[in-house]
Amino acid sequence: MEPLARRKFISMVAVSGAGLASLNAHDPLARSAETPTAIGEAVEDVAAPDGDHMAEEIEKEKIRRAMLAGPSFVTSEAKIAEMDRQGNMTVLRPGTNDWVCIPGDQNVVGRPDMAIDPMGMVWFKDLLARKPKPTNTSPGLIYMLNGATQRSFTDPFDTTSPAIPIGPHWMILWPFDAKAAGLSTVMRDGGTMVMFAGTPYAHLHICGSPWDGSEYHRGDRGVWTMRYEHQ
Repeated sequence: MEPLARRKFISMVAVSGAGLASLNAHDPLARSAETPTAIGEAVEDVAAPDGDHMAEEIEKEKIRRAMLAGPSFVTSEAKIAEMDRQGNMTVLRPGTNDWVCIPGDQNVVGRPDMAIDPMGMVWFKDLLARKPKPTNTSPGLIYMLNGATQRSFTDPFDTTSPAIPIGPHWMILWPFDAKAAGLSTVMRDGGTMVMFAGTPYAHLHICGSPWDGSEYHRGDRGVWTMRYEHQ
């Protein structure tokens, strides 16, 4: 019986070996166990399409958010670009008008998404460069209709104060005298103030969308709403 048992054992080993060889022939991960380099190549080949897809989705979201920063008639044809703290831009989508929409970074204070015109871009880059005063030669415009966060409404170069949340707003970037105009210099959640008052970067800051409210049509009547005032 012993010779028979030995022959049976050898036969079983042979079958098992053939089975493993067949499995390795059809399983890329099993084949790669014999060649470590193949593991990296196989994983990279599988992961690369997913990585490309993720990058595309992130870029689409940046473009979507940037286009919400301003009015659609501006953003629909604007260039979409990311901007670093030195003012260098990476274009995500070319545009056909003079505006640039920037997606910003919601996780970083002072990095809002915005729609900005050419003179506004000059003003903003001067601010990033900490120039003594802006060099735009005519009023600039910036829309931040998704809101923003920043460190101060009095010091344009403050980077350490606690973050201030700011609602949807837009800015007219031109020297403005708050006292002469009788406007507030304190951050507010609605209406107009002069931000960075008393500095070369003073400008009109208007909280709310320029399209808030209802349009007047001939025959409309005015409806007045009572409001409480602080004493």
